[in-house]
Amino acid sequence: MMKKILQIIIISVYTSSFSQVQIDTSVVKSIRYKWSISNKKKDPVLLTILTEYKSGFYKKDIVRNNNMSFTTISKGKICDKREDGNSKIYIHKSNFGLTKFHYDNYQNLDSIILLKYNPELKKTKFIVEKEYKRKGKLKYIIDKYNGKKNYKYNQFGQLKTIEHYNTESTLYKISHYKNGLLISETKPKYRSEITYEYSKDNKLIKKSGSYTVTQYEYNDFGLKKIERISRKNNVVMNYTLYFYNENGTLERKKYFGKNDHLINDFIYEYK
Repeated sequence: MMKKILQIIIISVYTSSFSQVQIDTSVVKSIRYKWSISNKKKDPVLLTILTEYKSGFYKKDIVRNNNMSFTTISKGKICDKREDGNSKIYIHKSNFGLTKFHYDNYQNLDSIILLKYNPELKKTKFIVEKEYKRKGKLKYIIDKYNGKKNYKYNQFGQLKTIEHYNTESTLYKISHYKNGLLISETKPKYRSEITYEYSKDNKLIKKSGSYTVTQYEYNDFGLKKIERISRKNNVVMNYTLYFYNENGTLERKKYFGKNDHLINDFIYEYK
């Protein structure tokens, strides 16, 4: 009985979220299954199920022990951990609860709603504090989980730096931008810096840190084909190869360690 009640609550939350942000999941464009084949396990293991909708929304299910443990719904595909203002997460669901993210007219975070249903049902709403300059440019934004960000611009109104403070008001990172691209990140506490280099068509080709360097190579169609991580002395630590079909769809990804040792083999299937 309790399980059915929880299912009804979750469905109602999804429905209200969809109506508020106009999330359109009516027409499926593709479904991608990501499988892992490792040396330790002979049988393929299903890792994620990524559903793309014609509206531009994505639903990503992360599989654990053949169960859907985590679900994320976003506008635009969330590719990696680097900041991407063009992609927004609207819903994140786990075994412990559901989180909804609401955005303002400038597509910046406005509020966060938590619905916890384990061990008991509880709803909490957090309002994001922020201030704008002219033309919708952020001056700062503060939320309960990520702390505070201060935004600074050059004389032409282009983003110059973002100062990142944790929830204890300690500055832990400064992001530097040029022509809309992230060019470096400094961490004052550790006196470390990460720099980013781009090609003429603004594709990331090199990421250099204090101890490692990551290099990216692309094929003639602009798709990533190699990602290589090396130490400062040019000794390769690991690398990843990407394989596509004739339509440019990712079919396989192979992850190698030292001495060309294959660590993991990822296979992508579509329907």
